[in-house]
Amino acid sequence: MSAIDSKEFVLAGVVMKRLLSGEQTAGQFCLFENNSDGNTRTPIHVHAKDDETVYVIEGELTAVIDGQPRRLRAGESIFLPRSIPHQLMNMSGNPCRYILIGTPALFERFIEEAGHELQQGEVAGPPTSEEIERLREASPRFGITLLSDWPSPKS
Repeated sequence: MSAIDSKEFVLAGVVMKRLLSGEQTAGQFCLFENNSDGNTRTPIHVHAKDDETVYVIEGELTAVIDGQPRRLRAGESIFLPRSIPHQLMNMSGNPCRYILIGTPALFERFIEEAGHELQQGEVAGPPTSEEIERLREASPRFGITLLSDWPSPKS
């Protein structure tokens, strides 16, 4: 695997390590290993053009799908189909490591634009106002609609 394939990004406080790119899978899917420190949540959102599959390796994660929470523990997975509002949360205070598969590979381009590349020595924390605004601006370009009152950027 080349260095470009294993880049790490930060989005909504989650470190996302790209394991397989859309280029490697002919656009069929992208594969990420994600790490949450125990205090992360995505905004409630809907994908119009792609689906997500999540598999928890360590810790636990709550997936809220169409308003219904489902707690996922290590060894459990869930499919998040396009057009259904969802949110991923780890507010447990404990780390969680999980695999995220985006099908097709559109989500990886979103992460590159809406997030930022993890810098050496950087510790991911709550998203800054700048990061929230970048996510808000990029979402429509990738068919993602943000539905929640997720933190507003501070002036």
